Amino acid sequence: MRLPRPFFLPIMLVVAACGAELVEVDPDPTSDPIWYATCGDPACGGYAGPVDGVPACADEVEGAACAAPGAACDLQDDCNTQLVCASEDPKGESGGACPVSRAKAKVDVHYLSSTELAAVRDATLGIPLATWRYVGADPASRARLGFILDDRPSLPAAALDGEHVDVYGLAAMAVATVQTQAAELSALRAQQAALEARLAALEGRSPR
Repeated sequence: MRLPRPFFLPIMLVVAACGAELVEVDPDPTSDPIWYATCGDPACGGYAGPVDGVPACADEVEGAACAAPGAACDLQDDCNTQLVCASEDPKGESGGACPVSRAKAKVDVHYLSSTELAAVRDATLGIPLATWRYVGADPASRARLGFILDDRPSLPAAALDGEHVDVYGLAAMAVATVQTQAAELSALRAQQAALEARLAALEGRSPR
């Protein structure tokens, strides 16, 4: 019995990254506000385009003084990071633990069953891939590879705003696909071993 080669998806798909979320910060009157960088995307997947109401950064620099607490600008980087004018770091006391993945920072934790993993795998394998350029991009620029959210608006990796991709969620979908196919491959190997053992036993009883 010959086993098929497993089809492994890359952990990170090249997609339009989700927009960075602003964090509201209550200014501390005892501290002068400065520009702080937000966490941006959990996994950098490329600039997702401008966010409504957030201008592009010009002369703003992380750590420099600013005069309007609550103001923000878009760094337009591959992680969709923004600068926020605040009196304390919006990322918390750690100042760089982005995102927080420890259990203490989460509630309603639910581990997927094998049936749920299979459903995620099917959703992942059903994603139609495409290449594109953003509106206004240089026609000679390199085309991006990913998928169009309109094709799969209910995808588990769709951001809540319905306009962006949750890259962290998309990576988790790829992991679910790999885990499911690894389990299927393990079952096939066990089946192959059992068949080979039966065949060996039969050949042992047969006259030569």
